[in-house]
Amino acid sequence: MNDTSVLASCLARLSWPPERLAREINKRCGTGTISSKAPYNWLKGACPRRRLPYIVAKILSDQLGESVAVEALWPKHFPAAAPPCQRLHTQRRTLSSAPRPAALDPVTASVDWLVADDAPPPSRTRGAEIPEFAVDMLTARIQQLRQLDDSCSSGLVLDWALQDLQWAKKLAGTYSYGPSTGLRLHRIVAELGQLTAWLTADQGMDELSNSRFLTALGAARAAGDRPLAAYIISCMSYRAAWAGRAEEALRLIRIARKGSAQEDMGIGRALLATREARAHASLGDEAGCQRALEEAAELSRSGRPSADPPWAYWLTPAVMVADAGRAWLELGRPRRAEWHLAHGIDLLRGSQPRNLLLHSASLAEARLAHREVDGAAEAAADALTLAESVTSQRAHSRLMALRGRFGRYDTPVAREIVQRADALLDEDRARAAC
Repeated sequence: MNDTSVLASCLARLSWPPERLAREINKRCGTGTISSKAPYNWLKGACPRRRLPYIVAKILSDQLGESVAVEALWPKHFPAAAPPCQRLHTQRRTLSSAPRPAALDPVTASVDWLVADDAPPPSRTRGAEIPEFAVDMLTARIQQLRQLDDSCSSGLVLDWALQDLQWAKKLAGTYSYGPSTGLRLHRIVAELGQLTAWLTADQGMDELSNSRFLTALGAARAAGDRPLAAYIISCMSYRAAWAGRAEEALRLIRIARKGSAQEDMGIGRALLATREARAHASLGDEAGCQRALEEAAELSRSGRPSADPPWAYWLTPAVMVADAGRAWLELGRPRRAEWHLAHGIDLLRGSQPRNLLLHSASLAEARLAHREVDGAAEAAADALTLAESVTSQRAHSRLMALRGRFGRYDTPVAREIVQRADALLDEDRARAAC
């Protein structure tokens, strides 16, 4: 055992043997996720696979009441954090022109963005000059990574995007550049920050996701890109709604819409309206949801495709229709939800597998709500098939909740869905334990 490791130190402070850490992991992830002896290998330097490093960091952070980063627990496997004696210097060098997040509070940071005056374009006179082709490469990579995420494991894309984000932040903090390049570079940091934050949220790493969203918002402010900043805030609103913080979700999306009301965002404005509808639905406000959905439909029709920002490439009528279905489902209107979800799924066929999986699960929920078990099983089967190739903790949680609903029905199709969900859970546990 390496008694000088951060992991060993954390366990010593908690007076936990390695077996206790294994039990806590199995409580969160399901019995049998790891063996009781697995943490002994981690203490010797081995790194757990997939999302387990982040789960360990979250458990230790919760128990110790302080942040414990995966970079500290497994420094050889994750980008190293700066030593304490260098931290102040690093903070001065990296994204010096971007406002610092306000106490890691999304609402406070968003209000600061809303009321702040435009800052001068970022520039830096120290260091070697940034090669223009490096900025071009990063710009092209962002779209490639987004498109890769549509058809690949989000874990793979997250690892890749994090490396590009670190490189972009290093360029911003150590090289010289003029205002024009500075705007482009900080916009790149904002887009990569948003992408990594979204993927991190999809894997259930809430605190880390929050930090990355705020980093992205600060970079978007430095770049003077109000549409992108509004999009980032809308993502934080959506994440708050997932977590059951409906009032926070509504406040954030209203800030995003108010702060971008005069901007030419193309279909991005329709997205913000749709996300406001989801926030109203989370609060049980049917009238507010209906108004926002009608506004989103009008904005979708009146938008100019030429004005669509690069990050909006994935926004299609299919996405808007299916999201409306989810809003109606949250309001307890399953038959109305079913029509929108089924129509959106038909339009989505062959694209965006994660969205297709999530909306298929929602369609199954809607059909179960009015006891159409066979139709619900058909939609659930589609979702489970997609789950075989889509890595998403959010989707996994939805499927396990759906499995519980099917468990209430004693029919052949319901039992088959339960068995398939159990098999999927067993496969996930086996992969996580590897």
